[in-house]
Amino acid sequence: MTCSMTALSSVRAAFPPIWLLAGLALWLEPVPVQPACSAEPTRVPTIRSAKPDPAFERLFRRDEGWIGSDAIYSIPLPDESWLWVFGDTLVGEVRGGRRSNVSMVNNSFGRQRGFGTDMQVELHLQRDAQGRTTSFVTPRDKPGYFWIWDGLVVDGRLYLFTTRLISPGTITAFDWKLLDQSVVIVENPLDPPAQWRHHQVDFPHGHFSETSEYLWGLDVVQEGDWIYTFGTRRGAATDPRELVLARVAPRDFLQFDRWQFHARGEWVADLRQSSALAAGVGTEGSITWLPGYRLWVYVYSPPLDATIQIRAARTLTGPWSDPQSLYTCPDPQRNPRIFCYAAKGRILPGTRNELLVSYATNSFEMLPDVSADAEIYQPRFVRVMLEPAR
Repeated sequence: MTCSMTALSSVRAAFPPIWLLAGLALWLEPVPVQPACSAEPTRVPTIRSAKPDPAFERLFRRDEGWIGSDAIYSIPLPDESWLWVFGDTLVGEVRGGRRSNVSMVNNSFGRQRGFGTDMQVELHLQRDAQGRTTSFVTPRDKPGYFWIWDGLVVDGRLYLFTTRLISPGTITAFDWKLLDQSVVIVENPLDPPAQWRHHQVDFPHGHFSETSEYLWGLDVVQEGDWIYTFGTRRGAATDPRELVLARVAPRDFLQFDRWQFHARGEWVADLRQSSALAAGVGTEGSITWLPGYRLWVYVYSPPLDATIQIRAARTLTGPWSDPQSLYTCPDPQRNPRIFCYAAKGRILPGTRNELLVSYATNSFEMLPDVSADAEIYQPRFVRVMLEPAR
């Protein structure tokens, strides 16, 4: 038994950065209207190959200025370019495979134009009047700093999810505390980020306490009459993380009292009644429509696990398949202090069964390793070929 689907247009599309004194994608594709569907298990497409993509990685290599980052979200813009969204970003120099004069800002952006042999990437850093590098987006009238998550463009405006956090400055691998969330609205996203006109509004559905956490913006998808926002939740910090889903009409996106949450096949107004779509997931990830298969795929890194996983579903609300291994990051094999995280996937333009998967690396030793080895904390890319759909 299969689902009946009707094609419409939509929008589709990393864990927070974790090092130093501070801490921390969407792809435009034709997708189906949410259909009524049976609970028949969904199979993940067969993976033909998954190999590193050094050509794509070279687009993000610099010897000075922007020299590494994580998060690695990608958002298609109306002019067919991609906006790359980065979390904590290293600024400095690279000489002989080592970093020096390193500082860090909490977010930066890139702009990609063209694909294949024509692709070019500009990496943007924000500077103040004295020429010092700063974050592009910072909390308004509140302490702390922002990690930026996924976003989407609606009626020419870019909406970005952010999380505000603080760091006590102990320089440990997980030296941060999440406080609340905001949505940043960019009025002119096609201009260079330094020229953006933007403001921010509090997002009340982000919740962080000792016993409960709701974190939104893992991925944002516009499908049919709704914008769907994926997030994760957990109880205590040691509890497994679960995937959750919200929706709202585009015209009501900033009317947060009109948001609805998926709860066992229904949509409810009470966030606390929401139900999990999957368990044991990572903080970041991506939800991508595969037109050849007529399936959604969910790519993510489980916590502190080098194996990137993939799940599949016929609808955004599931049921989602059990996880399957997509790719094992080789980086920890050369240094056991390295860990991999923040995996995401996106369909490349002009393809139907080819995923570009990104992930980030860091070290539990942080500053010594990241300074001594410029290969750490650089965006990694993997080209995944799926068997053609039948």
